Amino acid sequence: MVDPIRLAQGLVRFSSVSGEEGAAADFLLRALRTICDVELGPGGAVVGALERGRGPRLLLTGHLDTVPPGDEAAWSVPPFSGEVREGRLYGRGAVDMKGAIAAQVAGAAQALPEIQGTLLFAYVTHEETAEGVVLGKVLDRLPRPDLVVLGEPTDLRLAIGHRGRAILKVEAHGRTAHASMPELGDNAIQRMMAALPRILALPLPHDPMLGKGTVTPVSISTPTSGPIVPDRCSVLLDRRLVRGERPDSVLSLYRELDLGVRVEIVREELRAYTGEILEVEGFFPAWLMDPQDEWVVRAQRALGGVPLKVWRFSTDGVESCGRRGIPTVGYGPGDERLAHQPDEFLSISDLEAAVEGYWRLLIELMRPEEKHSRPKGTRRRRRGKGQRSR
Repeated sequence: MVDPIRLAQGLVRFSSVSGEEGAAADFLLRALRTICDVELGPGGAVVGALERGRGPRLLLTGHLDTVPPGDEAAWSVPPFSGEVREGRLYGRGAVDMKGAIAAQVAGAAQALPEIQGTLLFAYVTHEETAEGVVLGKVLDRLPRPDLVVLGEPTDLRLAIGHRGRAILKVEAHGRTAHASMPELGDNAIQRMMAALPRILALPLPHDPMLGKGTVTPVSISTPTSGPIVPDRCSVLLDRRLVRGERPDSVLSLYRELDLGVRVEIVREELRAYTGEILEVEGFFPAWLMDPQDEWVVRAQRALGGVPLKVWRFSTDGVESCGRRGIPTVGYGPGDERLAHQPDEFLSISDLEAAVEGYWRLLIELMRPEEKHSRPKGTRRRRRGKGQRSR
């Protein structure tokens, strides 16, 4: 048996900021080795597989990396303590999403005697910086799954999609001069100040299921300092996407405005903790599963008819479903609004409920022809439709 609380605590106690996930990966690899064949895959991902005869091929996946804890003085407990207090597990990554990894592994361990088919595990790195990039490399090496289950927090509901994301770089060019004689230069900041309001005011498309596209500045910089009129100014924009948007269609909206600045999709290189270089294009497409899709219907039935939802944020589903068209759903413990916050926590009762939820998902989706009762030691948790966990 796998103790989900101890596993979640152990994962939280490792600082695993994007690019520094090695210790957490080694810890999880040892835990997974007790139930399946496991190895380190592309980007330092932890990849496992278990075959139980003929049947569907299902992938449980999540990410090992977290955002930094921020100002630790804002936390009431050390962010990597894994402290359990009053029924809550505290720490960076507790909700996003080490608790869900622990629930997946523990639920799978309980389900193993009752499933048929191939069960795959993939716990990736660098999701917080570039969702889908490492999962894509893992999927290149695996047999194509029939279904991907993401463990991002859903408050124990069933997620079926979300908006996409583009990272746009806006760059204004000017001419340097001494700051005491600004009339001799061309200030790139002032050019950006003229263009940015028009960019932010541009009407964006709306999706009836996913909501409206949004855009917001997340960074601004110049290459100069001191008494110099800057000749360049760059702004990074976080642009949320709806279904059907493509890199060329997004960029064409801005080029048609004739802003006097350059707008492009960011391309960058990220270094994995293994030393591997990951090439990233900052475009991550929106995706949505049909609520009547057979996999969605069966997953919802396995979870007792929980409500469907779409995430506010973006996930590795941009790769599995958005790019590859692999049926994908999400299920995990915790409230997504607690992600990336000081005093991030996960309710122990939600963690335990998620273990049972994953057990139910696996025996329904990998042994659909039979009915099952709960495994020993688990408790039934009843929730009315739409009732929240806290």
